[in-house]
Amino acid sequence: MDATQKQKQQPINAQSTTEDVVSLFTRKVANRTQWGAFAVVLPLAIVQGYAENWLMTAWLTAFCCYSLSLALISRHRNLRQIQLLAFVTLLAIAACYSTFINGINGFVWSFPVMASIVFLLRRRLAIITAFCFYALITGVAVIAMPLDLVWRGSLSLGAVLVLTLTLLVLLERMQTSFTQLATTDTLTGLYNRKRLTSELDSALARYRRNQQPVSLVICDIDWFKPLNDKFGHLQGDRLLVQAAQLIQDSVRNTDTVYRVGGEEFLVLMSDTDRAGAAVAAEKLRHQFAAQDFKLKGAETRMTLSAGVAQLKNDEHWTDWLERADQRLYQAKAAGRNKVVSD
Repeated sequence: MDATQKQKQQPINAQSTTEDVVSLFTRKVANRTQWGAFAVVLPLAIVQGYAENWLMTAWLTAFCCYSLSLALISRHRNLRQIQLLAFVTLLAIAACYSTFINGINGFVWSFPVMASIVFLLRRRLAIITAFCFYALITGVAVIAMPLDLVWRGSLSLGAVLVLTLTLLVLLERMQTSFTQLATTDTLTGLYNRKRLTSELDSALARYRRNQQPVSLVICDIDWFKPLNDKFGHLQGDRLLVQAAQLIQDSVRNTDTVYRVGGEEFLVLMSDTDRAGAAVAAEKLRHQFAAQDFKLKGAETRMTLSAGVAQLKNDEHWTDWLERADQRLYQAKAAGRNKVVSD
């Protein structure tokens, strides 16, 4: 890839999706947790060594080494779930053993352990692990602590479990909501350009794996700006909503429609070669021209121009997108209400 291509791709690749932001946040939380665990447990290991509690010292030392290694790794990439599961398992075993030998003084460590389990693991794994830990630590507490402290501690730990799981569900819903807001066009309800960049990356990766054809159709409403100036932006918005619905209804369920500009839409067509995409674009063009769009109570006819491009071997999606754009410009230059393909 030459320098010109790199410069051309830089502005698009710099756009991070909400999933990227959340992933980065999760990695930072895990990293801070591991550094915090290392800083807290290391003095405890030293204290246990002075007390000649060698089993606990060995366990805490091993945990410190593991926490340090994870903290260093998570600075550069996300940790796998098996690594995080091993991390919280070591925490849980240490808390159970501490409860067994120290009673209530060890049981208090179950609260940060429970929070770590819930926030570091994926929800289903977190729920299973959290309830297993709750049952295990309660059983150890029954052996090592007076019963009046057992029921108080277990009740408090259960409340922490419920509250942290509730918070986790709320955070996941917020993430879904933020992702939708960041990747959806608020006017038409279609995906926006930010979502498109992510989907084109995925489409490129799938094509390189299985070599199944994939095509783009870029559509632009002809003479939209004069109409928008004549009837006003509110009526123009209503036309865009109607156009988006028509395009969405005209394509297959496996195709994805995006609004990528003011009056510009894009259809990503999987398992479709250039010829198939051109046929679909012609069908859409005819349906669009035959549609009566309602503006201020009157019916208005509009036309559509489209450019079609199939992804080529060893081609980046930015070049693929540019080719489709060029075909659209050719369709407009040829008099509009046309489809031009490679």
